[in-house]
Amino acid sequence: SVVLVNEIFSSTTLSDSLFLCRRIIGELIERDSLGVCVTFIEELARLGPQTVSMVSEISANDPSARTFRVRRRPADGRAYAVSVAEQYGLTYERIKERLAS
Repeated sequence: SVVLVNEIFSSTTLSDSLFLCRRIIGELIERDSLGVCVTFIEELARLGPQTVSMVSEISANDPSARTFRVRRRPADGRAYAVSVAEQYGLTYERIKERLAS
């Protein structure tokens, strides 16, 4: 079996999510299971020697342009949330403008 997890516990606090994910991934490692965990929590990429860090890449010229390439390398702490918010007009400034009109 392969366990797929996509942004699990993203509606909780960071510390709660980290605690819960460590427990779940730790259990998967203990059972020698194969899994994929999509997350913005960098610490999960360094849980142990069984953990492999993969990072999705963006265009060097345009951070909002996704390349759909995934490389094996350490997590770099970049989530590019601001570029996604800008792309969809969801920055604080744009939302404030819309609410004012």
